[in-house]
Amino acid sequence: MDVAEVQRRARSGPIAMLFRRLVAVVIGLLTTVTIPHLVSPAAYGIAAMSTVLFALAEMFKDFGVTSALLRKGEVHPEEVNFLFWFNAATTVVLAAILAAAAPFAARFFHTPAVAQVIWVSLIGFVVGGLSLQHRELLSRDLRFALVALVDTIGLVGQFAATLGLALLGFGVWALVLGSVAGTVIGAIIFVVRSEWRPQRPALIPNTKEILRFGANTFVYSLAVFTSNNITSVLFGRFFSPEILGQYNRAYALMQIPMKNAVEPVASATLPVMARLRIVPHLYKSAYLDLISRLNIFVIPASIIIAFGGHQIALAVLGSRWGLSGYLLQSLAPAVATWGMGYALGDLFITQNRTHELALVGMAETVIRVSAILVGLHFGAIQAALGFSISTVVVTAIRVCVGGRSGPVNILDHFNAITPALAPTLGAIIGCSLAVFLVIGRDVPPIGAACLICGLGGVVAAASAFATPASRRVLLELGAAFKIPVIRQVQ
Repeated sequence: MDVAEVQRRARSGPIAMLFRRLVAVVIGLLTTVTIPHLVSPAAYGIAAMSTVLFALAEMFKDFGVTSALLRKGEVHPEEVNFLFWFNAATTVVLAAILAAAAPFAARFFHTPAVAQVIWVSLIGFVVGGLSLQHRELLSRDLRFALVALVDTIGLVGQFAATLGLALLGFGVWALVLGSVAGTVIGAIIFVVRSEWRPQRPALIPNTKEILRFGANTFVYSLAVFTSNNITSVLFGRFFSPEILGQYNRAYALMQIPMKNAVEPVASATLPVMARLRIVPHLYKSAYLDLISRLNIFVIPASIIIAFGGHQIALAVLGSRWGLSGYLLQSLAPAVATWGMGYALGDLFITQNRTHELALVGMAETVIRVSAILVGLHFGAIQAALGFSISTVVVTAIRVCVGGRSGPVNILDHFNAITPALAPTLGAIIGCSLAVFLVIGRDVPPIGAACLICGLGGVVAAASAFATPASRRVLLELGAAFKIPVIRQVQ
């Protein structure tokens, strides 16, 4: 695939991802406003206890070899076959370990039901592992439309199963079986639609090189997992399942900017950056454009969450989720870092700087875990705040290390953020005005949430279009996604 073809497919990538994201937004909103009213916070807490273990197992299953596949300019069929059998073997071994460890996990969290949840969830874990290679190959070939379609079908299937079981009163099992259903549906379609089929297992000449690359990537992924999920583990260990459930829903609400702004843009960029690595100026341009497009959304979003998180949680989840709202506000600073932090991982991988990536990841883990442990001594809200503050610190470390070498330096990173300054200031002004209008008045949560989000978003958007640098980023983003309303604003 030459550079021209890569660029042509890259232009269609955001459109396909936008389609998937639009459906995901609808499904996510339906899930958020319906399921928490049918399932208790304690049920969410129990499901979250097992989710952490499976998220950890997912990294061991892959061991970084998928990243080794994506970062190469050319991949041979025997390498693909080796990676499939490697993932299949690790998936089966890990499934056996998880099955055996389930009773111990239940005792660790002081919740017997966790063991049964783990055993049932193993179905989705194994099926998803066996289909991982098929999905990644479609992504590497920049077949974004097909990937988006299959992901969408899986999301719809998961929501339908979860809602149906929740209405029947299945509680935590509605969450567990719904997740398994979505994974199985997507996996089957990926395998059927993929043109690739595995051959007999065999080693390859550069096995050590791929595993070495995968090991460095794995160390970083493990460090990121630990630092991102240690809060849930500690909440489950030291607090009740209900408090963990409150945190789980706050974290899910916090993820909305990530799911709806960061992932649709970034998911189509890593394969493109890997292909463009041989053309440094195009590589640099693609990366800096990614940072600008991400930050112009996520930093203003973090301001809106900081001002209105409590009212948003009450309006969306219901009156019994008040603690979740305060936790959401405490997590707002972490949202502001996503535009930069998410892209930096791709920078290290596509430049084959995985050794640095691993070292950075270990340093980040120490900083973040220490901050959360300090916060735990004061309470749940303070632990969440410790997570946020440490996230800001570790993102700054990533920028400094990532900009030391390669085509993108530290100054380039900070220059790429400047288009986000105008909408961020606008969000602060709009949210402040909304809070002034609400304070001291008997405004229901849904009204207060709409006012804060509405004024914050409108003033942020107006500020962005009024500033040349911000307007340019929005126009480019509108052109990439073929959004007429944005493209026509001059």
